[in-house]
Amino acid sequence: MNTIGYLTTASLMLGCAAYAAIASAKRFERHFPAPANDVPGTFGGAAAARLPHGVSMLSTALRQGLPELPQRMQSLPIDSRGFPLPYFVQWIDGKPDFRVIDNLKLAACIYYKRCWICGDELGQYKAFVIGPLAAVNRTSSEPPSHTDCAKFAAQACPFLTRPNAARRSAGMPANTQEAPGIMSKHNPGVTLVWVTRSFQTMHTKSGVLFSMGDAEQTFWYAGGRLASRDQVRTSLESSLPDLYDLAHAEGEAAVLELDTMVARATRYFPAHAASAMMGPPA
Repeated sequence: MNTIGYLTTASLMLGCAAYAAIASAKRFERHFPAPANDVPGTFGGAAAARLPHGVSMLSTALRQGLPELPQRMQSLPIDSRGFPLPYFVQWIDGKPDFRVIDNLKLAACIYYKRCWICGDELGQYKAFVIGPLAAVNRTSSEPPSHTDCAKFAAQACPFLTRPNAARRSAGMPANTQEAPGIMSKHNPGVTLVWVTRSFQTMHTKSGVLFSMGDAEQTFWYAGGRLASRDQVRTSLESSLPDLYDLAHAEGEAAVLELDTMVARATRYFPAHAASAMMGPPA
């Protein structure tokens, strides 16, 4: 796979990958060992919401103005700001850091097919929260979630719902690194929930990436609301120069490949002013 295939803007999502995660605890291993002392079926529900030893629930009130919390997420703890704490978040010195991914949780999601956000078992459909560029290369740096969990993240994550928001890099814990793939550093202002039945893991030198199958549903959001076709087009156009710079560096064949990928991605744009795409494009 060439450079284009490894580009991803998944870190602009839920990390919100779930809540805009930009780093991972310690270094990603090329091949994950099975999570120590973890048994399939023990994640999710109350297990997913369990807090680190000695840490009490920070808050019990959901922040006003957030969408209705999906049932699967209702067992997650709520932080002091009123945001639910996603399953994947790393706890450091007794406090959750939304920017940092817990590698053990990542391994559990891969091995046991768990939801990235709630920690419960996934079903037939898998939803990726991604940026517009990831619709071009169909690559995510984070595993999938339930559709309702992913849609909540796309509407509730402060980084995703505020186009001018910047990722905080100050005070990052030691032994963290950027998520795998080549990340776009700007906030695209538009978030896509890509719902598919299939995906594949790709092991790279810097970590694990996820190749998404054909979308059966797509939900575009801007500012926490369904995005219009014009908003999606503008967001993608603002992000494409980085991709084309890489493609031109590789040669004419890469540019032609990218042209084809972009054209394919536009087929998933909202058909009307602001709507979800139901089913694959014609």
